[in-house]
Amino acid sequence: MQLPNLPQIGMMLHMQPEPGESIAAFFASRSALVAELEKSGVQAVWVTEHHFDPQSLSASPLLPLAHWAARTQRIQLGVAAVLAAGRNPTLLAENIALLSNLAPGRIAIGFAKGGPFEAQKRAFGWGSEQARADMQAVVDATLDLLRPPPGAQCAQGAPDAALQPPPCGVLPMFIASREPDTLAWAARRGLGWMSAQFWPLDMYDAQAINWGIAASGPADALLVRGLWIGDDGAAARSHALRWLAEFRGNKQAQWKVGFRGPLADMDESESLARMIVGTPDDCAKQLGALLALRTVPRLAFNPMHAQPEVQLNQMSRLLEHVLPHIVSSRTTTPA
Repeated sequence: MQLPNLPQIGMMLHMQPEPGESIAAFFASRSALVAELEKSGVQAVWVTEHHFDPQSLSASPLLPLAHWAARTQRIQLGVAAVLAAGRNPTLLAENIALLSNLAPGRIAIGFAKGGPFEAQKRAFGWGSEQARADMQAVVDATLDLLRPPPGAQCAQGAPDAALQPPPCGVLPMFIASREPDTLAWAARRGLGWMSAQFWPLDMYDAQAINWGIAASGPADALLVRGLWIGDDGAAARSHALRWLAEFRGNKQAQWKVGFRGPLADMDESESLARMIVGTPDDCAKQLGALLALRTVPRLAFNPMHAQPEVQLNQMSRLLEHVLPHIVSSRTTTPA
């Protein structure tokens, strides 16, 4: 379904197995889900990077992207985000360049310093303030390798020091950060920015301002929101709050000491304000208001359910029953 005047519409695919689901069945079903999402009209799928987490089997996110690329033709495949600190930038650039040739024009890469997860921090140092500087150094070196000279073509040869194969097609790249200095660096390096699901919209707006101060080109950004569409608004909101409580329970043991986690100090209404939740009409109004006040090039939704069939149904309802209302209102309302 072609819906004009809207951001790119994608889904955050959190790699969470269902209770009792085998590893083989899990990966097979999520691969099938990506193919079905493409058929439904979803334009992008994003996967995160986490380690030592039984609720997020995505320790090497570039690998599932390569697997999904072989099963699809059009859908964009992105990582939100690669945890770059401590990585070898040459190997990272080679992997990204190779992946860009497996799915030309369909790969998007985000970078981050790492979240508040104790095991990751102990093993790799990710999530610390030092990781921020280390990430920037690795990403700088990776970008220098990934960007070929002007006019270079995918199939042409390159000097011995260049990547083989060289990167192919456009590679949208982003940084996930709330720090003004990091966003300014990202803008100078030609990166867009990413805003996580639990960050408030005023954080996205602040990112846009900080990025724009140093930017020399148009903005590219990814905003993530939770999604739950139901026939009854109260029931949908109740489901979303239960899902949030379960999410916090699953993650609590993995967060670093003293970290209270997203939405810890907010009441129910403030929590729901960071999601798109309710009936199709409710969701259309919420999403329309969000888009009326800011430029959002890319939206990714996290359907708040672990079953892939339900996730697909939620994205289909978004495409068929929510987004057309926004398009209609945009085409009939005077500027």
